Amino acid sequence: MKNDIGPRNAIMISFLTLALSTGIEAFSIFNNPMRRTTCLSAKPPPKASFDLESLEAYEQQLDAVTQLEEGYDVEEDLLLDSSSSEALSYPILADLHNLRIDAAMVACQPQLSRSTCVNMIADGLVWLVDEDDRKMPVHRKSHKVQQGQTLQLLLSAIGPQNLTHIQPEKIHLDILFEDKHMIVINKAAGMVVHPAVGHWNGTLCNALAYYLTTTSPYGPGDFADDETIADETSFRPGIVHRIDKGTTGIIVVAKSKDALAKLSQAFKDRRVKKAYLAITVGNPGSDVKIDKPIERHPIHRQRMRVVPDPHRSSQRQLPTAAMESKGRKAMSFVDSVVFNGKLALAQVRIITGRTHQVRVHLQDRKTPIYGDTVYGLADWNKKLYKTHQLDRPLLHAYRLQLEHPITGKVMDFDAPLPEDMIRIAKTIDESFERVLAEQFHLAATMRTL
Repeated sequence: MKNDIGPRNAIMISFLTLALSTGIEAFSIFNNPMRRTTCLSAKPPPKASFDLESLEAYEQQLDAVTQLEEGYDVEEDLLLDSSSSEALSYPILADLHNLRIDAAMVACQPQLSRSTCVNMIADGLVWLVDEDDRKMPVHRKSHKVQQGQTLQLLLSAIGPQNLTHIQPEKIHLDILFEDKHMIVINKAAGMVVHPAVGHWNGTLCNALAYYLTTTSPYGPGDFADDETIADETSFRPGIVHRIDKGTTGIIVVAKSKDALAKLSQAFKDRRVKKAYLAITVGNPGSDVKIDKPIERHPIHRQRMRVVPDPHRSSQRQLPTAAMESKGRKAMSFVDSVVFNGKLALAQVRIITGRTHQVRVHLQDRKTPIYGDTVYGLADWNKKLYKTHQLDRPLLHAYRLQLEHPITGKVMDFDAPLPEDMIRIAKTIDESFERVLAEQFHLAATMRTL
């Protein structure tokens, strides 16, 4: 007679065998239906690989360090500059073997102070790569480096509050307006606003330190000393907003303490109106309102993202705390000027000024900025470089309106499109400038925001 134990008996035998080897009472699973989901294991189930609450607390701490006050136009948080996606790498040679990590950082980058090193370590900006190409973040300043490892530093900004001396550099500035209270500049592509790791020279602050102390017909203002010591000038820049390294266009700098206070308040109160021109892959549309909050990406810490919609099916399996993330309110208005079926020239007006706001909002709309290596499309970016030798986001801070901080007069500033964007825009539509002027009337648009 054939011995058929049946599927239920086979399962019982399997569990009985497991119970004998692990000491777990497998019978209770069958005897008590309420316990049929019990996990049979000789060891407690492994804990999650990360603590979500700790991660969110760390994110809030990092935001507090890297962002300006609420309401500032932080289109460039230098910790999150597009160049920051690439780390500076230094091989650990014999002379650095067994040094503390902070001492090794200073040896590789002498401009770093020990306190800056400590802050970078705390912010997760310091990594070690072993000989097998395995990366690990360093969390303790006392950590010892070993020969054969590679030290990686993510580019970290030095905030205005920490910048007191700077080397003046004679760098051309395209000045749109200046008086004794403020200066308005059309920033060139590739120019970083503040000195940072890997960008100690060639910044807007270096250029201002030279110009204000040697050339300005209105004097250096309250933040620069016209006496230099050891080729450095005492300089605390009155930067009230920032734009990305790769972005061109208008940036305002206060020269007096009174102007700094009033301009800062104007940005905070959102009384400063800003418009950008961007060349996008795809058509973002006309009369488009984008009202989506922005937060730091939970994995790629040098990037930002639109806060995921918890009601979308792809997001329903997220932990509750992650689904409840609100980010920071961000609002943009987009209008396409011309479109050729592939590329578009679009005007973007921002009401808030979040880190990478224009770039992130356009990426979320599936029409990223042409040339954006962080938020854009790799194939299109390669084509742009191969065809035009351009490797920056084609984004320009085109117009800005504010009240003069002292006189109260309403002032409009326009920065013409840079040559590289004109060249690409003409491939979209030769008459884009006429269309831009006729269809959008930017001056009137800005006044009625």
